[in-house]
Amino acid sequence: MTDFSDFTASLADYANRQDWSAVLLASFVRDAEQKLNAELRVDRMIATATNIVTCSCSTLPDDWLETDFMLIANPTTPTGWSPINYKPRDEFFRLPNTPYAGTWASWISTLGTYTVEGRTIWFGGQVDTLEGTQFQMSYYQEVPIFSDTNPSWVYTKYPSLYRYAALMHADLHAIGEEDKAAMMKQLAEDMIGKLNADHQRARASSSRISRTRFRSFG
Repeated sequence: MTDFSDFTASLADYANRQDWSAVLLASFVRDAEQKLNAELRVDRMIATATNIVTCSCSTLPDDWLETDFMLIANPTTPTGWSPINYKPRDEFFRLPNTPYAGTWASWISTLGTYTVEGRTIWFGGQVDTLEGTQFQMSYYQEVPIFSDTNPSWVYTKYPSLYRYAALMHADLHAIGEEDKAAMMKQLAEDMIGKLNADHQRARASSSRISRTRFRSFG
């Protein structure tokens, strides 16, 4: 037995449906993973990828869900990296100056920024057109695809969350169990909300609070 087979067997036990096939039970797990990818954002999902910017753009990692922090190589800084900030596409790919003077907005207007279009990251400013410029991205990656050969930290750390999310889809499949599906959905989403909130608090727990000082005139 594996953790995965134990888990799918427990789903059948909870639903009191021993007639469900292994393929059907596995589909409930895949459905649960889809929900977790859409809604869960916790520290164990954060990964780091390093790549090269060429022609002002690069591709997103295949398991990318959401960007957390972006750095680009900068030999003039002590660390060799500079943080860059996200800019919406309609601002990044800005229209020419008004009135139009025959040239588009300077690359300086996008310096220190990036945007995402489809599965492509576009970087502002100038990059090394010969060798490319290195960037480093911290991002939320997809949860592991749980199977007999692939463990999942979601099951290890939050087994009840995985169970609620999977049973939500199992109860939707079972005729007459719609009320139970709604209950499992609520339990899963309540736990996701709490875990996400805990993650956000933990991110700032060791940081000093910086308060804006207002200057009085008169």
